[in-house]
Amino acid sequence: MPGPFNIENDLLPYQQVMVPRVSGGITPRLTGPIEFGPFTVDLSTARVFRDGHEISLRPQVFRVLQFLIQNPGRLIDYDEMLREAWGGSRVSKHTVAVTVNELKSVLGEYGAWITIRTGYGYSLEIPESEHLMRVGRHFRSQGTRSGLYNALRCYEQVTTLEGANPRAWEALANLHLDIGFLSIRPPRDAHRSFLQAYHQAVTLGGVTRSMELGRALSLYLFESKFREAEAELLRIREALPGLADAYVNLAVLYCMRGRTNEALEELQKAEMADVLFPRLAIAKPRVLLYCREIEAAASCARQAVALHPNSPLTHINYGDVLDFAGDPAALTQFHIASTIAPDVPWIRAAEARCLAKYGRSSEALDILAHLQQNRNNDYVDAYHVAFLLEALGKRDEAFQELERAYLERSPALAWLDLDTKSDPLRNDPRFASLRDRVFSMAVSS
Repeated sequence: MPGPFNIENDLLPYQQVMVPRVSGGITPRLTGPIEFGPFTVDLSTARVFRDGHEISLRPQVFRVLQFLIQNPGRLIDYDEMLREAWGGSRVSKHTVAVTVNELKSVLGEYGAWITIRTGYGYSLEIPESEHLMRVGRHFRSQGTRSGLYNALRCYEQVTTLEGANPRAWEALANLHLDIGFLSIRPPRDAHRSFLQAYHQAVTLGGVTRSMELGRALSLYLFESKFREAEAELLRIREALPGLADAYVNLAVLYCMRGRTNEALEELQKAEMADVLFPRLAIAKPRVLLYCREIEAAASCARQAVALHPNSPLTHINYGDVLDFAGDPAALTQFHIASTIAPDVPWIRAAEARCLAKYGRSSEALDILAHLQQNRNNDYVDAYHVAFLLEALGKRDEAFQELERAYLERSPALAWLDLDTKSDPLRNDPRFASLRDRVFSMAVSS
């Protein structure tokens, strides 16, 4: 795992990207959305959100906020504030001060980031930790091993700088869920790290909606507690009927349990809530494929790739759909996913399985040898290696890998009964035995 960021060297490029400068020290107009702290400011629609929930601002207060966030760290005097935030209209210094204080009040504890220097002006001073949080979010969005570990470096450094910052611990907890979901670390390790960060975040800042969602996800991802996870998600959905994330998680959970009609209903509700929600683009093609809605899955997967071309998961989904349909174009999609995320072992295993299926066994064997050679250093999800071995005609070894996945509690095993890649194995008595054990584990947990 890489070491901590060097603030002076590693973060400087990202600070410059976030706050570009031109001659004279004036920041050019940014169009947004702009994130700072828990807030997202959409300059194109004049809307402000805190943790995804819109907050109301008077138009003049919004204009002051807009000018400040476009010029963080710079002292803005009275005349410049009038020119930029009041459009040149003459109002008293008292009116400006009252408006700025109203903004500080709306921002709550983050209002302290706005400083008022009597006789000099105003400035928005974003702490160093917030630059790290922003860079961490950027890395996390990449969906690769290196991206997630770089995000981990950022968030851990924030907890070093500000150990009582609940948002940093919450970000860490959610990041460990991503790491577990992508099978980048052994499930037990990712689960343990999630719980540590989760409890720290709750201790410091209470239970947020994001933390409730994260806990529900961990219940079925790491602990196979599907009934508890469903109850949590239903409660969240009832409290926030417009939250797409709750619908998507319910759809995934219902699909895992074979409740395909309910899964498809939840996907429709998620689309009504937010048709562009990123996780919807990843979950929907997978659910449709496992429901054997192949034409719909293919159309959805194509759209997902168009919307999120840099996500390895959208290409993996499209590759699986094409592969099930017998289209060798699947190879292209798996190769793109491996190119985007060459450091995620199971994605390499998925590409190798497809290579073997379409007659390129020597290349598949080379990848398999590399995965096995590096297994002492990197976690390789045995679930995906099993299907690679089956494609190479090594069925006994494939079942050995599935047994290993069972012992390691691979989250992917929850898909075993629905996974299209399981089809060649279904008539083998060992498959039924494993499936029954996986199902009983889920029921008893």
